[in-house]
Amino acid sequence: MRSRNQLQLLATLVLAPTRVWSMAELVEHTDIPQPSVSRELRRLADAGLLHISGRVNARQVQANTESVIFPELHGLMLKTVGPKPILEDALGQVEGIERAAIYGSWARRYRGGQAGLEPQDIDLLVVGTPDVDRLRAIVDHAAKILGRDVNPTVLTKQEWARSRSGFITQLHHAELIELDIHSTPSTLRDMAAPH
Repeated sequence: MRSRNQLQLLATLVLAPTRVWSMAELVEHTDIPQPSVSRELRRLADAGLLHISGRVNARQVQANTESVIFPELHGLMLKTVGPKPILEDALGQVEGIERAAIYGSWARRYRGGQAGLEPQDIDLLVVGTPDVDRLRAIVDHAAKILGRDVNPTVLTKQEWARSRSGFITQLHHAELIELDIHSTPSTLRDMAAPH
């Protein structure tokens, strides 16, 4: 990518390929100034990666899922700027987390086991004793970057290990995408850190 703005716009569009965005929605979602959004979208459209339609004051933008490189681009964006790396960077800023994982429809999609529309929210398991207010602020900011709700479930280590509740038993057998929250910060940390 030629710039962080271009990466952020492309990821936003590619990770929600069925959504049609207005220019105003993209400006609000990314916090990128409108002239920069217009310029970067034109470059991406010229490269065949997205479609722009509508009148000048009512432009609509959508990922070009017919592009021959869309499947690879989608996989690359999912693994580099999708929920896993963004949440890893975000949760790395919260003390008291011993383990974290994505579960539910996003986890199944990440593993390739679920087709259809992109999930509209992300289910997040957090094991440990984090400051809940700090966790909520960090997760809310990550949700804004990802453009979808993030729903955290916080369990203590003992609850995770010993609980016999149906929900936790189901989680133990569910597809989990483990988050490496203790790794070296990535180059995307500035995208994930709340201001």
